[in-house]
Amino acid sequence: MEGTATGTNRTLKHCVLGVLITFVFGAAYIFEMRLNILYKEVLKREEQRNRDSETKVDQLEKMQNEIAHMKKLMEEVQKREEELSLMKQRNKDLETKVDQLEKRTTDSIQKEISHVKISMEEEQKRRTEIDSMQTTGSVYIRWGRTDCPESSSLVYKGYAGGSHYSHKGAASNFICLPEDPQWGDRQPTVNLAYVYGTEYESNLFGANVHQQDVPCSVCQARTGRSSIMIPARTSCYGDWTLQYKGYLGAGYHNHAAATEYICVDENVQTVPGDFENKDGKLIYPVVSKCGSLRCNPYIDNKPLICVVCSR
Repeated sequence: MEGTATGTNRTLKHCVLGVLITFVFGAAYIFEMRLNILYKEVLKREEQRNRDSETKVDQLEKMQNEIAHMKKLMEEVQKREEELSLMKQRNKDLETKVDQLEKRTTDSIQKEISHVKISMEEEQKRRTEIDSMQTTGSVYIRWGRTDCPESSSLVYKGYAGGSHYSHKGAASNFICLPEDPQWGDRQPTVNLAYVYGTEYESNLFGANVHQQDVPCSVCQARTGRSSIMIPARTSCYGDWTLQYKGYLGAGYHNHAAATEYICVDENVQTVPGDFENKDGKLIYPVVSKCGSLRCNPYIDNKPLICVVCSR
């Protein structure tokens, strides 16, 4: 009995043990299953957290990027504001400089205008002086020509005239009668003086001019206020300007009327048209005569030349 009971007990023990083991293994399996489920849930949650974290990290990075971009924009805005401020300052400086330049330009223009006015006044003064000199230059008669040298201007041209060579009370001087005379209203009847035309009485004055009528011109020198006829010279003295040169002429030594010495141009002209030997005022060559005139340097019976000079 005891052996049977013991065997039963063992069997019961084995059964209980088997049940226990089965329970333990079942519980362990269940526990493991739950652990796996729990682990998976943990992993899932962890993954979700990671995804959330990554999302948050992305959001943070995006925010950081946006903040950095905003900072950069703010820096650019600040830089633009500084540039704008600098440009405003430069514009202000430029406006100031422009105002200064305008003022300087205006002052400069006014000074230039003033200078030009002064220059114009000085130029006008010089022109007036030149005109005055031209209108107050010396006047001389060019005998034997109807024109004037380049250094002079023509006042008028005409005919050489004077008293008749045979008249004892005749005027001695030669005169230059204009070719366009004007007349007064009075007419004398007695106690008259006369003026005649003038003739060359020698071909020494020019080829084939003997007995032809003598023209003349009245000239005004462009420079200088004095003029002089110098006999026995082909050039002027010092700073005198030569107007023309020629041969010395006068009346015949044995005629009744007195005359003066004149300088007849070396390149004489004659009055145009036909001429007749009517005499009147006559011009003869003048020669030097030894005696009271020193014939060293002068030469006896040598025709005298002459010049007309101005200064």
